[in-house]
Amino acid sequence: ERDMPILVDGFIVTTAAMIACQIDPLVTRVLLFATQSTEKGQAIALGIIREIATTNGIPAPGKPALNMNLRMGEGSGCLLAVPMARSACAIVSELATLGEVLGLEML
Repeated sequence: ERDMPILVDGFIVTTAAMIACQIDPLVTRVLLFATQSTEKGQAIALGIIREIATTNGIPAPGKPALNMNLRMGEGSGCLLAVPMARSACAIVSELATLGEVLGLEML
């Protein structure tokens, strides 16, 4: 409801996100996946989440940002993904366009 991004890290949290998407497909719009787990179940859950999104006309969430062969679910991938997400937001919102850099006026 608040359009707040949710950073999902690993297999267990991906499974919880899948259940949330089954309850309300709009949840798929705000999911960002931090890490690809070595657990095969995560790939299945990601596929179900993407299927829920496309079935409901919602763009499917992207692939996990990191693949570090983690399995323990200690949340370390999420800690690494936060600065990456912040950098991506800064690039999109603050990066100058070529026209701005060259001082060109758009007609």
